[in-house]
Amino acid sequence: MRRIAEALRGDFVLAGRPAWGYSLLCALGICLPLVAGVMLGHVPQGAAMALGGYLTVFGDAPGLPYGERARKLLVATLMVTLGSGLGALIQPYPWVAAVVVGLVAMAGGYWPVISISAVLSVALTYFAPPGMSVPAHMEVTAAGGLLMTLLLVGLWPVRRLQPLRTAFETAGTALADLLEAAGRAPLSDESWEVLRRSAGTALDDAAKAFSLYRVSEEDDRALQRLLATLTRVLHETVALRVLRAAAVQTGVGTGWTEELNEAVGALARALREAVTLGGSAGVPEALGAVGRFADQVEEIRRAAHTGGAPLPAAALLGQVRRCLDRIGMAVRSVAQQAVEGVEVGPRLPRFGRLRKPVFSTGHHPVRLGLAVTLAMVLMLVTHEHYAKWFVVTVIVSLRPAYRDTVERVVLRTAGTAVGAAGAAVVLAVAPGHLYLIVFIAVCAVLGFALRGASYGYWTIFATPLSLMLSDFSLPLDWGAAAVRVALTIAGGALVLLFARLLWPRGQRAKLTGRAVEMLEKHAALVRSLIDQDPDEVRARLSSAAVAADRFADSLDRLDKEPGGSAPQRLRDAVTAARRLRDNALALFAVPRPSEESGPTAAVLDMVADRLENVAEAVGTERPEAPADDLDGVLDELGAHVDVLAARRLDEVAEGAADQMTEVRRGIMHAAAAQPALKGLSAEALRLAALTAPRR
Repeated sequence: MRRIAEALRGDFVLAGRPAWGYSLLCALGICLPLVAGVMLGHVPQGAAMALGGYLTVFGDAPGLPYGERARKLLVATLMVTLGSGLGALIQPYPWVAAVVVGLVAMAGGYWPVISISAVLSVALTYFAPPGMSVPAHMEVTAAGGLLMTLLLVGLWPVRRLQPLRTAFETAGTALADLLEAAGRAPLSDESWEVLRRSAGTALDDAAKAFSLYRVSEEDDRALQRLLATLTRVLHETVALRVLRAAAVQTGVGTGWTEELNEAVGALARALREAVTLGGSAGVPEALGAVGRFADQVEEIRRAAHTGGAPLPAAALLGQVRRCLDRIGMAVRSVAQQAVEGVEVGPRLPRFGRLRKPVFSTGHHPVRLGLAVTLAMVLMLVTHEHYAKWFVVTVIVSLRPAYRDTVERVVLRTAGTAVGAAGAAVVLAVAPGHLYLIVFIAVCAVLGFALRGASYGYWTIFATPLSLMLSDFSLPLDWGAAAVRVALTIAGGALVLLFARLLWPRGQRAKLTGRAVEMLEKHAALVRSLIDQDPDEVRARLSSAAVAADRFADSLDRLDKEPGGSAPQRLRDAVTAARRLRDNALALFAVPRPSEESGPTAAVLDMVADRLENVAEAVGTERPEAPADDLDGVLDELGAHVDVLAARRLDEVAEGAADQMTEVRRGIMHAAAAQPALKGLSAEALRLAALTAPRR
């Protein structure tokens, strides 16, 4: 109960700014048909048209490009129209209707194109008062959907690039926040993980938004460069944090940290300005701050040549400077591209290409179909006049995950009961249709404004809206109000019963395969760092992140099974995998290994071998192979750095301070790679220990 209460509180927290402009358009699309129906004396037709528009907007996704939005809205209009026709067709055949509505609900579970709005269209049309023919029902429903589509995409000429710009602005701002965090005194791992995850998600969203746009070839290349530049900022920022923390541990002084903090802060401000305001005024100041930090590092390097500072620490700070230089160049590129901008001519939005149908798997569609069919049968047996309130509650409450269903049923039942009670009272006491339209308009404005910001408040307004629209032409009384609320609660009880009795417990069996996949992908990433081929490393990094996400998704699903609970050690393994990838990025940022770089390749091979051994042990349930002496090789790496430092000082004494010798290349790599290798090894060992079979 405590977890459910926390989920309920979270569902009523506003996660963003209410979309008032969007909600006004939706309310207009719903209320215009109602007003026209009342004024022209065609109340049922007006109500059906308004309901068609309301159900169509369920298929809208405001963050997508307008061509993609138009395609989704038109598909939703088609499905809702077909649903209304099917619902009208089965009105004379109650027992056939019970099976058909259940089958449509099942089909919607398997094929996402048949969305919940189409299922609701079938059910609500079946329970609607008879009077219109099947073609007439489909015509007015389609008219409502097309009107809503026109209203929502009608402003396309002046707002066509808003979704794309918003996605890139969000990504740039998240990266600026991450950059500031990387340059300051180290945050706690938990705080860093939140910022790191936010930046990665925002960058993925920007990439998805870009993939949906089709602009000119020149602008297409510009957006590709911008996306690649932002990705480079992310990778270099992650490396900067690892290297900065290692440099602080060397005790080489604190003066450089102030210069670094100033440079990082200036770069973050310039990046934020570039993506939000499209300006580059802050770039010169940021590059100047980077230059001052570079001067500070150069002083430390020269002091190291005379024994005034440890040479490995100076080499490590040199790598920090190179990371900062690359971030500075990337920020300048972002600013230049932001100033140039991307424009699209005022032509019609391009529709997305038709994709192959995507079908879901699992037991949820069958479970949903059975629950809806039973709900229909119960209402037919009881001859309840307001049966749709019971059936609709079942349709919208049963979800693919058990715990989500429990939480949503409690929320949906409570929210719908509150909203249904309000709607029922209004329908019972409203002196006329025009007053009822005013109440519907208020609910639509509030509901759609809060739809993306709070699921709880959306629940209070969403279901009552559809039910008020479906009951718009019926005279109602206080008894009907009480019956509606009771049926809503009863529908929630039926969903809870189904959720408990018909839920499989098979997610734990999938964990083994996904744990093996995660370990193998991270082993492949570690091994790719030996040659440091950029394309291969980036590909391995992406596949390792995907495998970790799949493993985390299995843990989430296990948590939501009846009686399921994901072990905390496996949650910690996901965190260890993410930190391993961060250290891999830090190692990827340093110069490539040379002949004088020591046992770097040996360390990476041994780490990859350890992960592969554990993966085999997890997959086969056999004992792990004997572990290599990784700690000993890491100690050799530290000794190797000391040897290189002594040899480099001998070269400096001989007058080769500014020459790029093989020894200098070696210490540049080894000194900067040592902390990243230690961090990578530690997280790999932790990942292996957390996922290894329990004895």
